[in-house]
Amino acid sequence: MIRVISILSLIFFMGCSTPQHNWPDSQRDTVWTAMIAAASAPDYDAEDPRKRWIVLENFVDVDATTSKILVRRLLGRSLQLPLQNEQVDNREWLFAIHLLPNNPPTVTFEAMQPTMIPARLIDEANRYFATVDGLLQSTLE
Repeated sequence: MIRVISILSLIFFMGCSTPQHNWPDSQRDTVWTAMIAAASAPDYDAEDPRKRWIVLENFVDVDATTSKILVRRLLGRSLQLPLQNEQVDNREWLFAIHLLPNNPPTVTFEAMQPTMIPARLIDEANRYFATVDGLLQSTLE
């Protein structure tokens, strides 16, 4: 019984870590600009139909003095997988993206409401970081 509790505690605490990403080859101002652009124009067009969403509402509050972006986003989708009934889903995100004063530029991604499934937060953070990566790559070319 103690092993089960220990394993569950470990999984819980691992799931609660704040995702972060850094860009050692980019300037802080360039990363900040890409962060704002990625938050303002989210892209949920994915190969995997389970990860495709329609952005119903996207409110972005940028605070340059604290290097923090607050995002409130409403998403929706209608999913029909083979041999399954249609599934209609809505999801609301409220998260903060913070550019830390580190060198290289490092960004944290934190949910502002409790997340029952930590993997969803990690997926959303990875999607955001990939968008920022793409924007930064386009500035290098």
